Amino acid sequence: MTVPPFATLIRAHRRTAGMTLHELAAASGVSVRAIGDMERGRSTAQARTLAALATALGLGAADRAALTTAAAAARSAPVGAFPLPRDVPDFTGRATLLDRLITACAGAAPVIVHGLPGAGKTALAVHAATRFPGATHFLRCYGTTPSGAARAGRAGTGAADPAVPRRLPAIGGATSGRGLVVLDDVAGERQLGALLSLTGTAAVLVTSRAPLPGVDGAIRIEVPPLPAGESVALLATITGSRAGAVTAAVAEHCGHLPLALRIAGNRLAGRPGWTMTDLAARLADEDRRLAVLSAGDLSVEAALAPSFARLSAPTRTLIHRLAHTPARDVDTGTLIAVTGADAASARTALGELAAAGLLTPTGVAGRHHLHTLVRLFARHPPR
Repeated sequence: MTVPPFATLIRAHRRTAGMTLHELAAASGVSVRAIGDMERGRSTAQARTLAALATALGLGAADRAALTTAAAAARSAPVGAFPLPRDVPDFTGRATLLDRLITACAGAAPVIVHGLPGAGKTALAVHAATRFPGATHFLRCYGTTPSGAARAGRAGTGAADPAVPRRLPAIGGATSGRGLVVLDDVAGERQLGALLSLTGTAAVLVTSRAPLPGVDGAIRIEVPPLPAGESVALLATITGSRAGAVTAAVAEHCGHLPLALRIAGNRLAGRPGWTMTDLAARLADEDRRLAVLSAGDLSVEAALAPSFARLSAPTRTLIHRLAHTPARDVDTGTLIAVTGADAASARTALGELAAAGLLTPTGVAGRHHLHTLVRLFARHPPR
């Protein structure tokens, strides 16, 4: 009897168990993103992860054995098999950023795309990669997944998947011409440095929440929230609605953040009884907005949580205080004034928040913008 492919099998077991991705993640300790990548065929699992998933799913001995066999088969897939994820079919706007990105990837320097959680960095990178003239390869680095980052650190290779060091160098020899390697969700300079040493002459496109200032010679391109017009256009495309004033209000409540816009659009599309006015009314309540911006396996809170978890306790306390004030654009002086912090603590906090991708530059030196959804999340008591 042929064992079903690993991706198909893990998805089938989850659905048979009646579990969502979030429920399986909570029960197994494996991240939502990692499980999602397994179900899409982008990655497989090692023995410890398999055991955790099998236990959470309540699998018997026969099903465990079949899952183990399928995972082993996936790990022995042909060397160099790092396919791009599916391009977003309704990709909207970003024309200038896209042109900059494609031009930058033609050079020798690594290109780092950075910005807020949910800003659409991966979607932009994949969309740009589909236009690259050579072979393309995509590697998820799990930089915002604590377990993935820890495994990468222990392996000393920058990759959470132990098979990566064996497979990544083959990219240079497996294709004709110059290839492009997309390194998605990189945690930091150490992880990136280890991976860059394996990519040879390939062009390298990196996505990260942080600008990774310690990487010499890199080209950095920030991905901000969408301009208002593009934001409304994306929401109208997702929902099939007209781009009117109510749609603009929903886009504003989403802070023009692509992830939030997609979630809002999906919620409306999945509820035939709702109108755009209904959605706007629900999002207008700041105390409930983040709860509304959750649909299936997508959640703004889930996207922001890993970045907050990496902040030091003093910085979490300061941004919690800041979130309860009217301040939107902040610098060291503002942080001192509204939180009562001393100058050293304020500077440290701003640096941490910027490095975590939780603040965006305003164009004025030393001054940063606190995104509305980051502010609402930060109102939670610091943990």
